[in-house]
Amino acid sequence: MRSWLNEQIRGGKMSLDESRPFMAMTMKVPVAGGIGESHAATDPERINFVERVRAGIDGAQSRGDITSTKMLEAALLAMSRSQGHAVGIDTRA
Repeated sequence: MRSWLNEQIRGGKMSLDESRPFMAMTMKVPVAGGIGESHAATDPERINFVERVRAGIDGAQSRGDITSTKMLEAALLAMSRSQGHAVGIDTRA
C-alpha cells in the first residue's frame, strides 16, 4: 500500500490531501500499545485494503459521517482505477 501510495503522489495522480485516507492504512499499531511499525518485507500479514475501505464506508455511513464517507469513497475509486497495474518489482536476490 505504501509503495502504491508513494507512486501515486510522485506521479501526480494523487495530491497529499487525497492521500489522507490511505495514510492510516499504511500504519500498524500494536494492540498492546507502544510505538512500533512492522516493515512490509518482514510482516507476513496480508490485508485486503479494498475490503477495509468498504468496511470503513459502511461504518461512516452508519454514523452519519458524510465527510469520512466521501473521503473513503474517493479512496476506493482511486484504488479501483489502479487495479491490475503493477506497482513495482523487487528483483534483489
